[in-house]
Amino acid sequence: MEGHIGAGSFVYPRRIFEKLIEKTRQEAASQDPKWNNSTFEGSKMDHKIKLLKDYLPDYLIENRKLYAILSKGIHELTEKECLELFPKLELAIELILDEKIHQQERQKKISSVKSFVSATLERFKS
Repeated sequence: MEGHIGAGSFVYPRRIFEKLIEKTRQEAASQDPKWNNSTFEGSKMDHKIKLLKDYLPDYLIENRKLYAILSKGIHELTEKECLELFPKLELAIELILDEKIHQQERQKKISSVKSFVSATLERFKS
């Protein structure tokens, strides 16, 4: 089995990528009344990312072809090529997740300030 470690190393990052897209699709579907799951499901990953552009980290949108590299690694590249590419792919996934975490933290701060302003203005009315 040692001969399949290169291509196998692409499986987990690809799953992370796919799960991020799916979680974001769910977010978009819950927030956008015009969201069309049929269009999304019938699309290739590149188009799915474009459909989710308002919800995904900019780094992922700019580097959406990363998924094509992950897929090519699983299906077409040699073990040696996969092992050579893996460190940079891992770094790219980390950057995407870092930006996603930053987005979530920023959204929490925004919500907190909105609540503060609303509650404080309500208190001042009394």
